[in-house]
Amino acid sequence: MEKIVKADKVQVAREFCNASAWPELLAFADEWRSEKADDARALFYRGAALAGMGRFTEAETMYRQALERDPRDFKAWHNLAGLLFESMDRPVDAIRCMERAMKLEPQNKLGWANLASMLGQLGRHEKALEFANRAIALDPHMVEAHLHKAAAAKALGKTEIIREVSQALASIEAGKFKRAAG
Repeated sequence: MEKIVKADKVQVAREFCNASAWPELLAFADEWRSEKADDARALFYRGAALAGMGRFTEAETMYRQALERDPRDFKAWHNLAGLLFESMDRPVDAIRCMERAMKLEPQNKLGWANLASMLGQLGRHEKALEFANRAIALDPHMVEAHLHKAAAAKALGKTEIIREVSQALASIEAGKFKRAAG
């Protein structure tokens, strides 16, 4: 790999992620690691590639190795939580990872929305409602957070909150719904 500065490596890795080019990302991360074996970002992207390829146990190992080197990496905690929750059926570990991530970046709206989603799926609807509200406080136009709030309210039988969410969603421009639907 030609000498690329770390910021450029991150940009190249993100492009592979956006294209779901997992084998290419894995090769890129491996080459990055051959230059600097303990680079937390290289380990992170190796984990992302392995997760994308369905190699979940190896991905978990890479994320944990990245976190050993940089325990303040929100994205590594966030991705590890998602992997544990969605792919490895370890929701308790996933929630712990998300809680750790949110201590690092309490202003991360996506993190709060994801935590709300996880807790809602586990039947912890009061907490899901609380965390959806945190995401909405950070971004009143975040469709996903409103949807998690509505789901939690429905499970709790709180129809007044469902009406409130419906009104809030009606005021959000249509373009904001693309991500939530996709």
